[in-house]
Amino acid sequence: MQEKIRKSKSGLRGLTRLYAVQVLYRSEFEKKPLDKILAEAKSSPKILLSEEISLNEIDSEFFTELITKTQNHREEIDKLIEKNVADNWEFSRFDKVMQALLRLGVCEVVFFKDVPANVVFNEYIEIAKSFFKKGEVAFVNGILNSIFKQQKSV
Repeated sequence: MQEKIRKSKSGLRGLTRLYAVQVLYRSEFEKKPLDKILAEAKSSPKILLSEEISLNEIDSEFFTELITKTQNHREEIDKLIEKNVADNWEFSRFDKVMQALLRLGVCEVVFFKDVPANVVFNEYIEIAKSFFKKGEVAFVNGILNSIFKQQKSV
C-alpha cells in the first residue's frame, strides 16, 4: 500500500492521509485525547497499523490541518455521513478504522477546496483497500461517492 502511494503523483499527501487515518483510529480505539496520540506519534514516527513512515515523508502542515478540522467539525461530518447510510446502519457502530477514514475523506471534500473531490475520493478508496475486503471497500465507495456528489452540487 505505502509503495503504491509513494509512487503516485500525490504520494506526500497520500501518505499523510494514511497516517491521519491511523492516528485518528488510534485516538478512538485507545480512547486517548488526540493531542496525546499526536505527541506519541511525533516521538515515535512509526505508522500505527503497518510499516514505518518517517515524519519527513508526510506533509505535516496538511496533516495538522486535516486532523484539526476533522476534530473541530466532527459532529457536522458525522451527521453528513449518517444521512448517507441506510436507516438500519448506525455510524457509531462502524469499525473504528472505517469511521476515521470516512470522517477524514468527508472533511477534505467539505472543508478543503484546494484538491478536486475526485482526487480525494480516489485516495481514500485506495486507503480503504489496504484495510478492508472488497465488499467493505464498495460500502466506503458508496458513502463517499454519495457525499461527494452532494458537495459537487453545492
